[in-house]
Amino acid sequence: MKRLEWLQESRLPTVASYAVALVVVGAIAVDTGFIGRALGTYELIGLLAAAVPAGFLLVFSLTGLVSYFLFMPSVSEDGHLFARVHGTYLIHPLTTSILLGLLALCILTGSAWGWVAWGVLAVVYAAQTALILGPVSREHVMDGLQGNGPGTGMLLLHLILGGELVTVAGGARPIAPWRLDTLPEDTWIVDVRTKPEFYWNRMQGAENFPWGAGVSEAARDKPKDRPVLVTCFSGHRSPAVALMLRKLGFTSVYNLNWGILYLILIERGKKSTGPFGLTRPHRDAERRGADVRAISYGYITMALLTLIGAPVEHTIFSREVTPIHQIVGGVLGLVGLLLGLLSFRALGRNFRVFAAPRRSGTLVTTGVYSLIRHPMYTGVVAGLAGYVIAWGAWFSIVPLVLCAGLYVLKSIKEEPLLVQKFPDYAEYRKRTWKFIPYLY
Repeated sequence: MKRLEWLQESRLPTVASYAVALVVVGAIAVDTGFIGRALGTYELIGLLAAAVPAGFLLVFSLTGLVSYFLFMPSVSEDGHLFARVHGTYLIHPLTTSILLGLLALCILTGSAWGWVAWGVLAVVYAAQTALILGPVSREHVMDGLQGNGPGTGMLLLHLILGGELVTVAGGARPIAPWRLDTLPEDTWIVDVRTKPEFYWNRMQGAENFPWGAGVSEAARDKPKDRPVLVTCFSGHRSPAVALMLRKLGFTSVYNLNWGILYLILIERGKKSTGPFGLTRPHRDAERRGADVRAISYGYITMALLTLIGAPVEHTIFSREVTPIHQIVGGVLGLVGLLLGLLSFRALGRNFRVFAAPRRSGTLVTTGVYSLIRHPMYTGVVAGLAGYVIAWGAWFSIVPLVLCAGLYVLKSIKEEPLLVQKFPDYAEYRKRTWKFIPYLY
């Protein structure tokens, strides 16, 4: 079971599907050189049936991916709430377009080896799709959802084809964030994000139905001619709920294209008003102080100075680096990198740059954290130390030492907050080391 959950959470199935897609392209290239052949009527129909949706999906998915990765840094402080869900819903329609596009290419060329490889790709793609549905089901259970949400078939269709195409085909109307003022003020706003996401930022007139759960019960008391606006974070969960509301008899159902994310970017720096304006709850001033952001910015700056300064110093002074220094530096760097990766994997969505723990965070005491309380700090410093040694950049030791000192200072500020947040942390602190086992 644990292996299955790991596979569902990993990117390995996605990587495997793209690797097999490259094999399909290679097989067709070797077998036919991409040279087309005369097609019969049914073959031509099959070619168009695969190529046309592949083209549409390619355009939609690439546009969504480019937009998402351009704008995601703007909300990076809260990105832990969204990346795991939306990465899948952005990438899988692109995978579908590749599957259909290669099917069209196999029909056009008639490559026997291409057909064999495409069959393997289809199996990998089907297994990948089935695996993706697991985390979606766990989200429902984790959030304690009750009531009827969108059916598995609709979620699957949305996952395969992407939200925009499913929305239009189902009779709902996509609407851009900058056109919300064209909707009536009495529009029923249905927000289908999880509770932490809804708390993070939301429209002032919105009601929260995580993943659509409970919306069908709430819809019974709503007039069917009342306009409905359905939204999520980046437009990849709301289409299924929009179509469900259409099936319930609502005549004017709108899906917010690109979701709350793009509305945030449009309204950045503005004071929102009206039901479609955004509201973000006031943050606890004491908590903001607990973040000690100056320390976090400081060690990030020192780390960057070390990374940039070491090769520059090596170039300017032309120091000779002995093989032993290169070996020691390489080993230390790899140990630091491995320790950092293990720490990040163990933390999962608990990871945070700043000191104060997440409101929805949990205490992690497994894996590398069963021995060290701050293994990621140790990993970063060890990796930077190996980097400096490998370059023979002795002046760069200064920002490295400052970086390590700031990590120590952050841990001193951070641990009282962890004790306050997690009742078990005091006992956990007694049986573990802070940075280095049996030393410190």
